[in-house]
Amino acid sequence: MDVELFLRDRTAFIKHYYDEAIAPFSETMQKVTDGVPPFVPPPFDPDTMSGEPAFLEEWERAHTGFQVVGQTCVSMLSESLKIFFVTHEKNAGLDFEKLWGRKIFSKCFIRGYQTSFARIGVDWSKCPADFSILEQVVLARNASQHATSVTSTRVNHDVGTLSKHPSPLFVSSYEMNLLASRGGSWMVPPAVHVTRDALHQAAGEIEKLAEWMSTINFRA
Repeated sequence: MDVELFLRDRTAFIKHYYDEAIAPFSETMQKVTDGVPPFVPPPFDPDTMSGEPAFLEEWERAHTGFQVVGQTCVSMLSESLKIFFVTHEKNAGLDFEKLWGRKIFSKCFIRGYQTSFARIGVDWSKCPADFSILEQVVLARNASQHATSVTSTRVNHDVGTLSKHPSPLFVSSYEMNLLASRGGSWMVPPAVHVTRDALHQAAGEIEKLAEWMSTINFRA
């Protein structure tokens, strides 16, 4: 089985899905911002209207959709990465949990597979993929899949993630500017915000990993 080929098919679909799914939400937000039909602001009446921007609810709903699409794509990347490792494990005729116990995967499946494959001779120091980014894919997925409040759809990076990755990949430029203005300290955890560039960067690191691992002959 050409594991790299199938992995690349998955990452290609995820990138395509992002572009297609995000389009209507981006369009709505832009139309509200520009005040074009059907979001032309009515004349302001101080007696009957608050100072709240016109069509704020519509903009916020579209923004939530924008965020959910990005979080969905990161979750798909994380699952693709996990399936990729599992497939290599099975193709090698191995069962790492049986060999070394479930505890090896207790913290993060990426670390578990790094340790497991290292024990059968894989030299990760030669791998060109950035495992910091791969780990952030999994952490962003975990955050998006484990909501902490019923009152908000906002998904934040947790404190543990920020301690490991103080300048996370999946964060908005607005919140990164806030970080810079505060001397590099997060007063409030930033939201998990997936841009097209960040998604492509993460997918690219997964593809580097797949290409490199395709050259390895695994042995128990």
